[in-house]
Amino acid sequence: MNLDYHVKQEELVFGLDIGTRTIMGILGYKKDNDFIVVAAEQIEHESRAMMDGQIHDIFKVAQTVQKVKEALEKRVGMQLKEVAIAAAGRVLKTYLVRINQNLDGIKEIEKDIIRELELKGIDEAQVKLKEELGNTNIDYFCVGYSVVNYYLNEYIITNLEGHRGKTIGADVLATFLPRSVVDSLYAVMDKVGLDVVSLTLEPIAAINVAIPENLRLLNLALVDIGAGTSDIAITKDGAVIGYGMIPIAGDEITERIVHKYLVDFQTAEKIKYQIGKEERVSFSDILGIPHTVVSQEILEYLEDAVDYLAEEISAKIYELNGNKAPNAIFCVGGGSQVKGLTEKISEKLKLPKERVALRGGNTLINVKYECGPLLSPDVITPIGICVTSVLQRGYDFIEVKVNGDSVKLLNTKKLTVADAGIQKGFNHTNLLGRKGPSLIFKLNQQDKKIWGEPATPAEIYVNGKEASLDTPIHAGDDITIKPAINGKPAKAFIKDFIDEKKTKKITINDIEMELSVICMLNGAIVDKDTPINNNDEIEFFEIQTIEDLARYADIEVNGKEFFVNGVKVDLNYSVQNGDEVYFKEIKEDKVIIEKEKNKDDLSSHFQGIPLIVTVNGNKVTMKGKKSNYIFVDIFNFIDFDLKNPQGNIVLKLNGKRAAFTDIIKQGDLIEIYWDKSNKADDV
Repeated sequence: MNLDYHVKQEELVFGLDIGTRTIMGILGYKKDNDFIVVAAEQIEHESRAMMDGQIHDIFKVAQTVQKVKEALEKRVGMQLKEVAIAAAGRVLKTYLVRINQNLDGIKEIEKDIIRELELKGIDEAQVKLKEELGNTNIDYFCVGYSVVNYYLNEYIITNLEGHRGKTIGADVLATFLPRSVVDSLYAVMDKVGLDVVSLTLEPIAAINVAIPENLRLLNLALVDIGAGTSDIAITKDGAVIGYGMIPIAGDEITERIVHKYLVDFQTAEKIKYQIGKEERVSFSDILGIPHTVVSQEILEYLEDAVDYLAEEISAKIYELNGNKAPNAIFCVGGGSQVKGLTEKISEKLKLPKERVALRGGNTLINVKYECGPLLSPDVITPIGICVTSVLQRGYDFIEVKVNGDSVKLLNTKKLTVADAGIQKGFNHTNLLGRKGPSLIFKLNQQDKKIWGEPATPAEIYVNGKEASLDTPIHAGDDITIKPAINGKPAKAFIKDFIDEKKTKKITINDIEMELSVICMLNGAIVDKDTPINNNDEIEFFEIQTIEDLARYADIEVNGKEFFVNGVKVDLNYSVQNGDEVYFKEIKEDKVIIEKEKNKDDLSSHFQGIPLIVTVNGNKVTMKGKKSNYIFVDIFNFIDFDLKNPQGNIVLKLNGKRAAFTDIIKQGDLIEIYWDKSNKADDV
């Protein structure tokens, strides 16, 4: 065979599409803006060496590849040493996850917040992957991800940046490829002496020729309907945004024909492709009996199977595209030729019939043929593998270093530091960090929130220069990622909310007292150094008026008059720092000032409120009594067994020996213990 013009061997591209039933090889070269196909060869596997796109028998697949290789070498008179291949879309794991995040509704949404949301989506997809795999040790590549929809306060929005809201969300579509698939493909090529110069994904290869880049701004779907599975890819906004697979395809139809007409599989395949093209189809069954059947009769029998296949394909397209129909659908692959399939898909997705189109080799833009045109839809993927190899030769995988370790990334898009970090095993927490937990409580019956400390983001360097998660990366880059540090939890104490300026020093009936804010934590009086925990309820009581003072001291106001600095005042008088206050009791219409008695009464009243004392080093709150507390009362609030003496009991109050009837006051230090030496304490 003589090529159209002199082609150097290194310019010739050999692409292999390794399918479940057949292997197709394409030879061609790039000339100006066109790809010229010079030869094609397709050979069936002799046995089931492939299942659903996965190589099961490396040696048998290698034998078939060798036959394809030798046939093409014979046609062009050249030895083939390099090959472009593709990983099957059917072995991809794709997960669409909805992720939400609460915000304060005050701060503007920045890029880092959006990035954290997306990375959380990838983490969630990886969790789903592990659950599906049963937490096995199967190693998967994160091929890429895209955001189908963003949400602001539960409503879809195009761009979150700059907005404010209480909740944001995203539908994240993440895709993973098993490392074993790549390894087995490379193993087959090694068996036949071929060096892999390009590796891509089958759906991407098909799209590169079936849907040119200038059309990918549109929301389009490509469906590659093979023998055992149907692979789907979605484009939007200039990029491939998602991949998916359903485990049924053309064989579903073929097997129906096998059982209906008692023919072998190959005969059933021929019948399937003749339906609709000819009015009548002739064949012989396995018994050698000839038959001639009207195409319409076969179509009517197959209608349920075709409808089922169309339903499954349509549902998957709808799911991958964010629960909506795309603008148009391109169908490729041998199974796409089933009569009536494209029409049913258009009905299911409510698209005009012309929006669901069959793409054969004759529909490809910038593809020419020297070997005669290849018209079948099953040539799209192998030609696409060749074209993709030309576009990214040598860039199937790029290898970079992350913290000194080599990391391979499938070059399906513009790669960034974030992609390398995810592949290395970093997640959103150690790439962006997490803000410390907030502290939420009630203060005087009002909700209060203290924000946790912000995270310290990861330190990122590319080739020694400071970078970010969005920095583009290239083969050979040396990336250093110092993990982010999560922010510390919010902390707060009672004293943080007390205005010390409101503390007042006054004299009441010649007794000097300090009036500070009374702090109640979950119903108990506490001191100002007490820490606050989540869901605590705090109340502050400030002594402002004479009435507040009387209530605090549990003093009955009826029958009394109140004087401040020698001047009679009413209950609404606002107590000031330095005031001298006297309570004067009215008896038999005669005012009798009993300073000493009032001193005792005042002291008694103040002892009637809840007391906080320290017993054997522990804080104890005493409450519920309306008059003086005495030492013996403490035993109602502590666990101390008086029924089983273990020596002489020792009672101490503020370091001195005490009796059961001694009065105790706020802040007293109490010690209670058994003296087993039977000696009296001299203190």
